[in-house]
Amino acid sequence: MKVANNTVVTLTYTLHNDTKDGAVIDQATKEYPLEGIFGHGMFLPRFEENLQGLEPGDTFGFHLTPAEGYGERNEEMIYTVKKDMFIDENGKLSELCKEGNTLQFNVGDGNIMPGTIKKVSLELVEIDFNHQLAGVPLYFEGEILNVRELREEDMRGGCNCGCGGNCDSGCEGCK
Repeated sequence: MKVANNTVVTLTYTLHNDTKDGAVIDQATKEYPLEGIFGHGMFLPRFEENLQGLEPGDTFGFHLTPAEGYGERNEEMIYTVKKDMFIDENGKLSELCKEGNTLQFNVGDGNIMPGTIKKVSLELVEIDFNHQLAGVPLYFEGEILNVRELREEDMRGGCNCGCGGNCDSGCEGCK
């Protein structure tokens, strides 16, 4: 069976910064592969385009520009807030308020968005809501391990991780 929309694809990948020889950013191995539903927004659109039509055993390698990946960095996605926002019920600064920590923030419309604390000063905290790979050219290489028809149970749980609503991956869609 070939990779197409509404199929469940199991694959390995190594994600490099810019080129095949670039630093490894992330990977999924044969022991811990990535499984997902194609055509449901789980994967980057250009990632899916590059895998369309492949079959189990096929390998792949392709480059994505920042715009095709996680977008360009946007300085308007960097916010400065008062440090008071991180004061706990005991009047102390939360231990989570440290440079480099990525936290989940309620962005006011009921949506949760990850933000990385970039700078903590005497009164202010700078938070970057850009995706951590925004502005980064990407190179993916890997292998298609399995392709199967999408089943009804793959869609249960309200998430797109392909777990059928019973995973322990922490995706939050199953909970």
